[in-house]
Amino acid sequence: MSRTLYREFVLTSPKIWPAVVAFVKANADSFATKGEPLRLIFTSDEKKRTPQQNSFFHGPVLDAITEQAWWDGKQYPKEFWKEYFRRRYLLKDEYTTPDGNVVQVYWSTTDSKFSVGMMNDFISKVQAEAASEWGVQFE
Repeated sequence: MSRTLYREFVLTSPKIWPAVVAFVKANADSFATKGEPLRLIFTSDEKKRTPQQNSFFHGPVLDAITEQAWWDGKQYPKEFWKEYFRRRYLLKDEYTTPDGNVVQVYWSTTDSKFSVGMMNDFISKVQAEAASEWGVQFE
């Protein structure tokens, strides 16, 4: 059984760069020969979402939606909207059990890998949908 190659390097100092180069040299040719070229992705280190982002989402954003949104003649509580948007935008993985059932796993905003950028994206999607679908205005 072949394992997926995954390796992260955090470039906190120039001393780490030789390890990156050595890793690429040691693996690039063999993977390219197998028709599986290595992919290099460079990104800045994202931090976990902030408490301020969490407070903003659970306060002003969900409060505005709860107070202003009417869906088919009905208003829903904050807990409904939180779960609705989590299921709509935060799908993390999906698994099929041997008997054919599908189990969906969603991101939690408390997950240590749920970043500032992911939370910004999530809040933007929630606000855009709430504004366009239910006329919610955010101050």
